[in-house]
Amino acid sequence: MSPVAVDPRPQETSAAAGISLRRAPIATSLGSRLSPRVRRVSRYLVTSGISTVVSEVTLLTLLGLRVTSAVPASVTATVVGGLVSYLLSRYWIWPEANRNRPGRQLAEYWAVTVAGLLLSAAVTGAVGAHATGSHPLRVAEVGAAYLATYGLLWAAKFAVYQRLIFRSERVAAPG
Repeated sequence: MSPVAVDPRPQETSAAAGISLRRAPIATSLGSRLSPRVRRVSRYLVTSGISTVVSEVTLLTLLGLRVTSAVPASVTATVVGGLVSYLLSRYWIWPEANRNRPGRQLAEYWAVTVAGLLLSAAVTGAVGAHATGSHPLRVAEVGAAYLATYGLLWAAKFAVYQRLIFRSERVAAPG
C-alpha cells in the first residue's frame, strides 16, 4: 500500500452539513494566476449567469403557469434575481468594498436594479401585449425579450457597481 498524503492545513467545515469551505487547489491555483480585474469580471459573469437563470426560471414559471401577466412576472423575476445578485456581488465579487455605509450601498444597488426592472417591465409588457400564437410561443417571446434586456444592461451595470456602489476605500500610503 502506498502512503496517503495528508494536507497539513486545517480543514474548515460547516458544522451543520460537514461541507468543506476551503477552496479547491485547482481553482485557487488558477484564480491566483489571473489578474484581479479578470477575476472580478469572471465572477461578475458567473453571478450574472446565476441570477439570470434564477430570474428567467421565475419569469417563465409565472407566465407558463398563468399566475400573472408579463409585467408583474418581470418585476417579480427581477426582484428574486436581484436578491441573489446582490449577495454574490457584495460578498464574492467585491468583498473589499467599503462597508461603512451598508444602507446607502443597498439603496444604490436597488436603484440600479429598479432602473433595469423598469426597462425590462416595459419591454416584456410590450412584447407580451403584441405576442401572438400559442401560449408556449408567447411565453418564449416574453422570456427572450427579458433576456435581451438584461444582456444589454450587463456592461453598464458592471461599470456602475465597480465605480460607484461597490468601490473600495482607497487609503493613501503614508508619505
